[in-house]
Amino acid sequence: MAKDKSFAAKIAKAAGAMASHCPVCGEIKSPLFVVDSIKNEEKGSYKYKEAFIPICKCNQNEVMS
Repeated sequence: MAKDKSFAAKIAKAAGAMASHCPVCGEIKSPLFVVDSIKNEEKGSYKYKEAFIPICKCNQNEVMS
């Protein structure tokens, strides 16, 4: 059975009360969906590695470049 979410809980989540904060810069970490392609040298085929990476101001340049 699903949990009953109140309107106050939805607003608090949207405001970032439940979100994780970066210990260095204090910004809210927002998830970024990253897909890397990996080539199999034997078969010549590709497979994809998917991951959600939390980014903030500290690691934004490292992840985006």
